[in-house]
Amino acid sequence: MSEEKVVDCVGLSCPQPVIRTKEALEDPEAGWIRVIVDNEASCANVRRFAESQGYVVEVHEQEGQYHIRIQRGEGISVSADAEVPSCRVVEGRKTVIYISSEGMGRGDDELGHILMAAYLDTLSQFVKELSHLVFVNTGVKLVVEGSPVLEQIQQLERAGVEVLACGTCLNHFGLKEKIRVGTVSNMYSILEVLSAAGKVLSP
Repeated sequence: MSEEKVVDCVGLSCPQPVIRTKEALEDPEAGWIRVIVDNEASCANVRRFAESQGYVVEVHEQEGQYHIRIQRGEGISVSADAEVPSCRVVEGRKTVIYISSEGMGRGDDELGHILMAAYLDTLSQFVKELSHLVFVNTGVKLVVEGSPVLEQIQQLERAGVEVLACGTCLNHFGLKEKIRVGTVSNMYSILEVLSAAGKVLSP
């Protein structure tokens, strides 16, 4: 077994620590893996992901940082398409936006697309209240290559809003490889986010 591999995620916001942990676990040559994070939410998410894949996990706090040791066991490996769990709702951000279509409202599709673009633009004024943007059904078409509102969603993500896109929906439309913002998620994680939200809004 090779020596311990260190994955330094200090200063990284969720879901990056989980993504980097997943990449490290995909390396068949890695022995023990030590992931270092600097906040409780990332620690909980990394631990949850590793344990969901069958690994033994130990957590130690050292000088304000969390050291998560993950043991590689015989015959255990993380699937390359294992989905990253959602992050916990950020303290102070209790509103989740649930988007289930490309446009806003029913009736004229062209008008609906215009209204959706205006809606996403306006969300930037409420970013400190937003925890997640959740995209399902045809709403996932807004987070993929060619989306007319990709930049607005990317700006919200850069401002700390977590973006989740339904993996089943992306697969249904053949778009999983074209996602350009956010994280591919699953129904369990989406329901977890919705149930923890203080408020859920849908355009």
